[in-house]
Amino acid sequence: MDILAHLPHRAPLLLVDRLLEREPGLRVVAEKLITASEPYLQDHPDGRAQVPGPLLLEMLAQAGGFLEAGTLHGASIFLAGVRDARFLAPALPGDRLRLEVAAEGAFAGLMRLQGTASCEGRDLCTATLLVKRL
Repeated sequence: MDILAHLPHRAPLLLVDRLLEREPGLRVVAEKLITASEPYLQDHPDGRAQVPGPLLLEMLAQAGGFLEAGTLHGASIFLAGVRDARFLAPALPGDRLRLEVAAEGAFAGLMRLQGTASCEGRDLCTATLLVKRL
């Protein structure tokens, strides 16, 4: 699937590189390769570049955009809330992140997603996300 045709995001805000698995309405597995040239890794204050936690959550939310059967082009998906976010390990340059998102339910125009960002079998971040499509 062409990511640019599906999501309204563009570089440098596009945080999903590849779609690995997709069951519309149920589950998505996507991938993000973290490179040293990512804008959010430049000029890190302590010299140890790592992906900021809120960007890991945004990566999961963007992966969740692929749960929709159609494209989001011309529409937007907003991260409306985060619950139970756990940051377990840092995401570093060279990491290939696996972004797994599963739909848990929908209510009042919001969709609740359970997301996990992992690398080589170790969980980096888990969270329950609330997203809204406009």
